[in-house]
Amino acid sequence: MLKTYSFFFFKLGIEKIHFFKMVLMLKRFVFIAVLFCAFCSGREGKANNISIKNLNAPDMFNLYSYPRTTPTASFLDESEQEVSLKDFRGKIILMNIWSTSCAQCIIELPMLDRLQKDMGGLKFQVIALSTGMEPVAALKKFYLAKNIKNLKVFADTRAFYSQAAGVMGLPTTFLINEEGQEIGRIRGIVEWDGVKIKAQIRDLIRKAKEKEKNRQEMPVSEESSMAEKKEPDPLDSVPPPTRRPQEEIQMWFKR
Repeated sequence: MLKTYSFFFFKLGIEKIHFFKMVLMLKRFVFIAVLFCAFCSGREGKANNISIKNLNAPDMFNLYSYPRTTPTASFLDESEQEVSLKDFRGKIILMNIWSTSCAQCIIELPMLDRLQKDMGGLKFQVIALSTGMEPVAALKKFYLAKNIKNLKVFADTRAFYSQAAGVMGLPTTFLINEEGQEIGRIRGIVEWDGVKIKAQIRDLIRKAKEKEKNRQEMPVSEESSMAEKKEPDPLDSVPPPTRRPQEEIQMWFKR
């Protein structure tokens, strides 16, 4: 009987030890969670000054060997009018696919806003295309709350463009040349304030300007000589059919 009671109290003591260990672990977990939430809220409050240099983020695009076609799917501009990439021909486009529910996307927005302010113009534009359920009006309020002043609102509310482009995760950013072709893609967050990425974009803008200048400065004689070099159409060497005399035509009607 004494052995039975001794075993019972011994077992009860072990269970109490396990219980206190579990309580201690739970307290530690709650403490770490509180610290993590405070850290996240602090980062969100200072979103405009966030640096991601310590993350394993690409610092420039790996350009394709050959340009790729882009989707013809349309999306909405800030006036809720349907537009597509063909409306931006002649510009280097940095198209960032994002969503208000994506934490990394929100971190990128202020950097993309600064990129548009510093480099945006006739030959370059940042298109931040929201691929969520939020309408244009809600996105405008979101931009206002996040102090986004230079980016225009674009919405892909039914995700037609994102699906056609094969977006597999957010954020995803496309680099599109002046002819509307995709020449590079990055999936994940990027340091858009970085020196290398800006230098790469400037180089593309410079090349696009040179192409347009050469096209405009091409002399008329050169254009005409190029036209003369075209192979003659074989149909041009075939003599026209001889016309039948009026009498012969009338004979055909009498038969």
